[in-house]
Amino acid sequence: MHIRKLTFTFVLAVFLLLALSVYAQVGVQNLAIVANGLRKPEAGIFPSLSIVNLDEPDLKKAVENEIIPLGFVIPSELVIPSDLEVQGNLLYALLQERDPFFDPRGGSIEIINLLTRSHVGSIPIDADTTPKQIILIPPSKAYVTGLYSNVIHVVDLNQKSVVKRIPCGPMPDGITILNGKAYVANSAYVKEPGTWNVSYDDTSNVAVIDIETDTIVKTIPMPINTNGITSDGVSKVIAVSAGIGAWNPQGPVPGTVIFIDAVTDEIEKTIELDGRAGGPAIDSMNRVFISSGGLLVYDLISDAWTHDADNPLTDLGGVGAIDHSDNLYITRADWTGGRTDKLHVVASDGTLLNTYGVGPGAGSVAIAQVQSIGVFAANVNHDGVVNILDLVIAASNFGQTGRNLQGDVNRDGIIDVLDLVRIAKYFGQDVN
Repeated sequence: MHIRKLTFTFVLAVFLLLALSVYAQVGVQNLAIVANGLRKPEAGIFPSLSIVNLDEPDLKKAVENEIIPLGFVIPSELVIPSDLEVQGNLLYALLQERDPFFDPRGGSIEIINLLTRSHVGSIPIDADTTPKQIILIPPSKAYVTGLYSNVIHVVDLNQKSVVKRIPCGPMPDGITILNGKAYVANSAYVKEPGTWNVSYDDTSNVAVIDIETDTIVKTIPMPINTNGITSDGVSKVIAVSAGIGAWNPQGPVPGTVIFIDAVTDEIEKTIELDGRAGGPAIDSMNRVFISSGGLLVYDLISDAWTHDADNPLTDLGGVGAIDHSDNLYITRADWTGGRTDKLHVVASDGTLLNTYGVGPGAGSVAIAQVQSIGVFAANVNHDGVVNILDLVIAASNFGQTGRNLQGDVNRDGIIDVLDLVRIAKYFGQDVN
């Protein structure tokens, strides 16, 4: 009897210690979301999202590959992921309708709850638009660039609809927000329908939009094929002209970096590169990253290149996203369907930190900080309330290992006492 009492006391003490350790954990999970764009039906490959838990030290366990299929308004066999944006626990995935020659088609915004890994809404975008990029304007507004429609679609995220269209262009592509204004890079190329033939004219520009009135207040002429744009968050906008490849009768034309004073909306200076260009992206230290042969770095503070074409930071590719620690996220796609697609995490000094295996056709990437374990995850059977039924399910699967297990509340690949503790923490709570 005495031994049983000691055993019970020991087990209870261990359980309480585990519970306390769980409660002490920070309730934020750092995620990278990757849009996988390959479509290969014969191999069972369709566009999807992969989610990487950046806090998980085991690089294989960290990846939930192809966990969310893409294609709700648009059938999955016709989907092309175009852009990703995150606000809170919600991911907004901008999709295009596929066309063999990239002729004008419609699209949609698909809304994903990153806590529950579930699709929670769709917002159709006009036909013959080919939506290119999305930017969120908190709390409930978004702009979507319409590449072929030459408009900016103003989206009400609460109503889940396009509520206004701002004439813009020609060929609006990249977009950034700074100090109450949206800056839209209009690339001004012309495509021959039903072919891959493309020509460029000299009307490329950056349109400046007042985001309160949704009206264009200025147009800034740009070098040919300016399609990328970002800002330093304070007073400077950086645009990139991609240039033109040698394959085009008008090429080759090298890329150009354009620096715009966001107070006057005038060009401060331009820098011509040696070859074509992609990007830009910028980190919290005002380092601008541009892909041109390798990854080039321009320091806005010293007003000089720290890594130029002769000394690139890395040759892994262009920057898809930058996190709060200024780490760079770079995807490399395997378009053969061989599933060798990678997400590289690179420190700002060029050191390769981690490499994750992600889904086929890895492309756009977004960084999110979400509540890691909460009432959503503890509601195992998704009936809207955490109760004994959730405990029963987790207990009945106790000890199982693998991915996407019913009852694996903390998503660590095993159903154990930690999952029971988390369910107990939220016992009786409704899912809002």
